[in-house]
Amino acid sequence: MLEGLNTVAWHEIDHAYGPALDTPGHLRALLSNDPEVVSRAILDLDRTIYEEGGFVCPAATAVLPFLAEVMPALDAASRAGVADLVTRIAYYGDAEQVDAGWHEAWAKLEDAFRD
Repeated sequence: MLEGLNTVAWHEIDHAYGPALDTPGHLRALLSNDPEVVSRAILDLDRTIYEEGGFVCPAATAVLPFLAEVMPALDAASRAGVADLVTRIAYYGDAEQVDAGWHEAWAKLEDAFRD
């Protein structure tokens, strides 16, 4: 799981605080057996890839396929948390600043985040 995570040029992809260098660690933490670690990973992703106010950052697009991949491995509460995060980002699809790849990625993976 999460194959290809290390091949992404995270240093070239921005999230709310600059290069998304911490993002792979947050994604890996979603697969932890410790519910507190998973919860923290969701909060960290929320803080970094979700820019409240209408900006869909490149990191949101980059993590979407990885989030879709891990969804089946998460417990119900964690799945709900990830789905909530991604859905909130998707609602900003009409924002002024939307990563060029977001709409295509969302259209392809949207079903992975439904119950």
